[in-house]
Amino acid sequence: MADPARAPLVNLYPGVETLRALYEGPAGVTSVVDVRGNLQLRMDNYYVLGGDEAATNERRLGLLPLLLHPAPARVLFIGLATGITASAGPALGVADTTVVEIVPEVARAAREHFGTWNDELLARSDVRLVVDDGRRYLQANDRRFDVVVSDLFIPWHAGTGSLYAREMYEHRGAAARAGRALLPMAALYQLTREEFDVIVETFLAVFPHATLWRDDFYPNRPGRRTRRTCRARTRRPRTRRRAGRRSPDVGAGFDARGPRGLAMFYAGILRTVADDFAAAPVNTDDRPVIEFLAPRLTRMSGPGTRIGSSASRFAAFYDRSARARSRMSPRRSRAGSREAVEARRAGRSLFRYVLADAVGDQVAAARLQAEVRAMRASMRLRSQVEMRSPATGSLRRA
Repeated sequence: MADPARAPLVNLYPGVETLRALYEGPAGVTSVVDVRGNLQLRMDNYYVLGGDEAATNERRLGLLPLLLHPAPARVLFIGLATGITASAGPALGVADTTVVEIVPEVARAAREHFGTWNDELLARSDVRLVVDDGRRYLQANDRRFDVVVSDLFIPWHAGTGSLYAREMYEHRGAAARAGRALLPMAALYQLTREEFDVIVETFLAVFPHATLWRDDFYPNRPGRRTRRTCRARTRRPRTRRRAGRRSPDVGAGFDARGPRGLAMFYAGILRTVADDFAAAPVNTDDRPVIEFLAPRLTRMSGPGTRIGSSASRFAAFYDRSARARSRMSPRRSRAGSREAVEARRAGRSLFRYVLADAVGDQVAAARLQAEVRAMRASMRLRSQVEMRSPATGSLRRA
């Protein structure tokens, strides 16, 4: 019989993967694995927390919420992983960045092996690492933050469902200063439609004024985030000068450093399509729907069971949300409004382009590609005009 004591703690593909570091702790086995020259941070062999190959997307997860705020001075990231996402705080000049990570071995791996990609985040004097449970930290701490960013948490991990509970959102809201932003992330390739509906309905039960933003334009592994504000009426963040000066280029062929590039990642106002989620139950501590639903739905592998495998459904959602928005708030005559609408439309067209290309619809792909290129040229031309005219006003809501 095989001796379990001799079983390897990390399984590697011979000739493809090389173990760079191994950490054991009460939470499990944390490893750093080199996959053909790309470093990955893993937990218990099977779950990848992040890596340098996905650094652009991981960094964008931190940049988007901070660029949506007019002047973030104190921000909180729940979840560290590689530290690439949280590195957006110092990169944008945030004076006080707090990162909460529950697994100390993950923090050690981020410090020792991912400093090149997270800009030595944990060595900075303006960054504070807290090794604790994120929810417990929010309950026990009376500090207030301008932006609270919640990392990706897969719902089928035991206990993770509580991070999507109404009480958790209430704690996060209490930790955010009045008028400030809270942004939880959702990796849709890890969710079924039923789970997504529960999470959104729960979020809307606490924060009815929420918007949806995409992190990328991939049709097969879409990641999304929701944004709420503590005020019923919100203002367009003044991102022009700060975004253009400091943030790296995170656009898929577009300049996301400016307000138009940022607007391309906008997906819609959730309340305009709230009826889509109204039938879903609210996830609470005493009714943990996600906790009991996720293990069953995770085993479902039929076509269309994962939201990420049904990108066309989300393309339709984006279009429906845009139509609903135009009915709610007619476009103003201000140039900023027209440009914001154009950038959002470019984002929708770009997503539909990559979707058409992925399914082999070359006719639609060619048409959408030409449309996106024309929009890109128009956006660049207008950006050049604005660079010659510093008095141009900031991007406003359409």
